[in-house]
Amino acid sequence: MHMTMRKYRQLKGTPEAAILWVKKNLMPILKKSKGFKAYYAVGFDDGTIGSINVFESEDAAYEANKQVRKEIGNSASDMLQHVDTKLWKILYEDHPRRSTDTRA
Repeated sequence: MHMTMRKYRQLKGTPEAAILWVKKNLMPILKKSKGFKAYYAVGFDDGTIGSINVFESEDAAYEANKQVRKEIGNSASDMLQHVDTKLWKILYEDHPRRSTDTRA
């Protein structure tokens, strides 16, 4: 498993407007990407916004990053300015159990 972190400076609009753009334009691309597992929109301490994405492999993460950069350039370049992209290997993963069983 691998994760990418992308950071952007918002040039116009609000973070909420950026999220609407993500839902409409970016998520369909990511959901079709081979090995896509998860997407998190985040606000960073330095005032930038961005995302953390999880993929099954390094190759899948690199390929999705290419597609994302292309889409940002095509339809969001007036709203978002790319600041940084990083890719890391996930060494350990754990998720809490989600249970709908209310019995103790």
